[in-house]
Amino acid sequence: MIKKVFRISLWIVLGIVLVTIAPILFSLFAEQATAIQKNPDYKKLKEGDLIFQTSTSNQSSFISIGTQSNVTHCGIIVFRNGQPYVYEASRTVKLTPLMLFIKRGKERKYWIKRPKFEIKKVNCKYLHMPYDLQFKFNNEKMYCSELIYIEYKEQFGIELCKPKKVSDYLIFGSKYITKLKNEIKKRGIILEQEAIAPVDVFNSEYLQNISL
Repeated sequence: MIKKVFRISLWIVLGIVLVTIAPILFSLFAEQATAIQKNPDYKKLKEGDLIFQTSTSNQSSFISIGTQSNVTHCGIIVFRNGQPYVYEASRTVKLTPLMLFIKRGKERKYWIKRPKFEIKKVNCKYLHMPYDLQFKFNNEKMYCSELIYIEYKEQFGIELCKPKKVSDYLIFGSKYITKLKNEIKKRGIILEQEAIAPVDVFNSEYLQNISL
């Protein structure tokens, strides 16, 4: 009888693990399958395209753990004097030459997504704003996915995704989540505050994959 109960309990636990882990693994494999690792054809890019990468910054691993995604940094492609730049929040909000942005990413891999709506010009109104290590809204600072979210909502009236509570990203009770919680506490991030993760923008229904 005890052995039977143990087996049933084991299968229940295994089922819960599979239900929880399988979608995450599928998402990670899907991301890797669509990643690009070549120089982009500038002629195929448009103003307002979004570029995503796995950042090599110190905080990238924390973002990856919390969001269960390889997508940890993002920006908006804009053209100035015919040359492509990435409008991004990294230390400050700035315009970074596209190839420099790509070189900074892990293994130089990246993803490009295009809005399903027409964009002629991105205003880049938040240039030079400081980077936001606390990932908060309305504090005169910006982080990468917040920049995209705010710009597209304000300029084009499109909410690419819905903000989530920071606590919603902490789904695993592992040692890695403990490290993440410690980092959150150190930065003064509140678990009930809302945030936008790079992968939330990446999975927006308003974006589409493009072929380069």
